[in-house]
This record gives sequence, C-alpha cells and structure tokens, in this order.
Amino acid sequence: MRTHLQLVAVAALLIASKYEEIYVPELNDFVFISDNAYTLAEILQMERSILITLEFNITTSSSFRFLQRFSKVAKAKDQVFHLAQYLIELTLIEQRMLVYKPSQIAASALFLAFKIMYRE
Repeated sequence: MRTHLQLVAVAALLIASKYEEIYVPELNDFVFISDNAYTLAEILQMERSILITLEFNITTSSSFRFLQRFSKVAKAKDQVFHLAQYLIELTLIEQRMLVYKPSQIAASALFLAFKIMYRE
C-alpha cells in the first residue's frame, strides 16, 4: 500500500546496507531516518517480509566476481586484472552484451587482457 511505501524503502535500505556496508548502521538510525514514523519492530517485520518474498535471492553473480576468481586462478598480474576490469565495464554500456553470461564476459575479458598485455 502507498502508506507503507516509506517503510518498504527503509527496510530495503536496511537490507542493502547489510549486504554492501562493512559497518552496518544501527537499527535505531533507520527509525530516525523515517522520522519515527515506524517502530523498530515494524522495520524488521518489513525486512523479513521482503526477504521471504524474494526467497532470500538478493544477488546474482556479477562479471566482476567471476573476474576476481578467474584472475586468482590464472595468477594474473594487477595490470592484466585492471585491464580486464575495464573491458568488463565497457560491456555495461553495450546492450548487445546482455545475452552473455557474467562468467563468459569475465573469461573473455581476462583472455583479451592477457592477449593485449602479452602480445607475441
């Protein structure tokens, strides 16, 4: 309902901060940013409701995570890794790249970075 839109937003912010931040803000901070419109219990209940609705599937593997793993396995130097990272970022602005899996993009970027850095 529209009356709970701010509650959904605050709960989503709580979930995002737990996922992204090293130091999660205190729960009382979320009550404060809602100008005490909602209680701590209401925010936690909405967080639970959102996560259950999403079946706790709140992330997908990104090309960057695959690149990190592939680079480690390949023992790639920092220059190769950063070039591959740049190539991955270029795919973000190209709609035609959406048909490829993140793992394929990462592998291709790493391969191309190796080829560029170590031309024979």
